[in-house]
Amino acid sequence: MIQLHHVTVTAPTKPLLHAITVDFPANQFICLIGASGSGKTLLLKHLLGLVPETLSVGGTVTFAEGEDWVRGREIGYIPQHYQQSFVPFLTIKETMRDLCRAHHVAYDKEQTESLLRSFRLDIDLLDRLPHQLSGGQLQRMAIILAVFLKPRLLLADELTTALDPVATRQLLDWLRNYQQQTAATVLFVTHELTHALHYADTLYIMKEGTIIDAVTPETIHASRHPYTQALYTNRHL
Repeated sequence: MIQLHHVTVTAPTKPLLHAITVDFPANQFICLIGASGSGKTLLLKHLLGLVPETLSVGGTVTFAEGEDWVRGREIGYIPQHYQQSFVPFLTIKETMRDLCRAHHVAYDKEQTESLLRSFRLDIDLLDRLPHQLSGGQLQRMAIILAVFLKPRLLLADELTTALDPVATRQLLDWLRNYQQQTAATVLFVTHELTHALHYADTLYIMKEGTIIDAVTPETIHASRHPYTQALYTNRHL
């Protein structure tokens, strides 16, 4: 579904992503695993067309046989700093309506209420400003905003870093169920291998700006790549 061919991102003094060539399959929950600084978030930004202008990009990204995919419609994005999804002086509902207007889609009140119920959020939160929601409420609203237009690809960046184990499980259960129910592709960036092994269909391992391995939860133990072996061996440490 998503084909990357010789994708590079280069800073003035050094390469950041190195000639990545990979096909991400459709209709899967995919985890992109790697340590901080391995290039995971930068790869997401490249897929979104959000690489800073100070960096040089190369290679090609092809979505679904060459179709043009638009950020916000075919591609949903949940940033690690989910506060970035909102305009401080707009209510949550106004932000949703702006998203719909930008993509010439009618605002769906029933869908909104259904999504809120799925996260056990009160409807009256829609009339509040972002700062009037708790961090957990705002993060769930950011997820709702990302999936509101039913994207074919959902990019999620390190969503569980600050969550306790119960909240982490609830969020990942929701994302996994969403992926299965909609047949969307979810590309979930994380450094937590244990989460990936539980939820992912396929895992792509990143190290120093490139994808070095592709495994499944069932085959990772047999990987011959030393870095993957080390990650798997030390996953509970």
